[in-house]
Amino acid sequence: MKAKTWAVRFILYLVGLNLIAVAVVLNIRYDLGVAAFSSVMYAISEIYKISLGTASIICYLIFVAVQCILSRRVTVQYLLEVPLSFAFGLLTDLYDWLVPDFTAPVLLRAVLFILTMFVTGMGVFLCVKTNLVLTPTDGIVKTIADVFLFPFSATKNIFDLSLVAVSVLLCLLNHTPFYGIGVGTVLTAVFVGRIIRIYEKRVRLPEGIGG
Repeated sequence: MKAKTWAVRFILYLVGLNLIAVAVVLNIRYDLGVAAFSSVMYAISEIYKISLGTASIICYLIFVAVQCILSRRVTVQYLLEVPLSFAFGLLTDLYDWLVPDFTAPVLLRAVLFILTMFVTGMGVFLCVKTNLVLTPTDGIVKTIADVFLFPFSATKNIFDLSLVAVSVLLCLLNHTPFYGIGVGTVLTAVFVGRIIRIYEKRVRLPEGIGG
């Protein structure tokens, strides 16, 4: 039974990672503003002309370092986020290659964007609840929440808004357009954390997973 539980946990974890990665790329395709949690990565990739996956890896490694500083320790969990950073960066580039550019009426893109926020929320929810290796984006939110005793969903809202502010600052300092910043960015910053909260209250995972 224990082996079966671990297998289910691992499968749900992989599903979560893929949901997050494909959502990042889809939000770019909708052209309404990238997701708040990926805004810094997207700005870096556009400003410095590197792939989104490479920019993600750079940011993720910084997030891992910040986690160690905030918690004042280096754990196996944090160290495992390093190879995951590279794997997730490659996964993002894979979806960036697989998902084609497309055009659609703005209303349809807006509806799809809103639906994708629920995809993002579910991906984060699964990665956190399966309690394996968090993506550094979620890992740093969890570390902040644990260190300062804040709810995870509320901490994510604040952290996502902070990333948007950093993205704007990067663009200003480099005298570039506000890459990826739009109404969709604000929506994800405000609502993804709340969507995760809905999943926390409503979604029941299989026994032995997610507490």
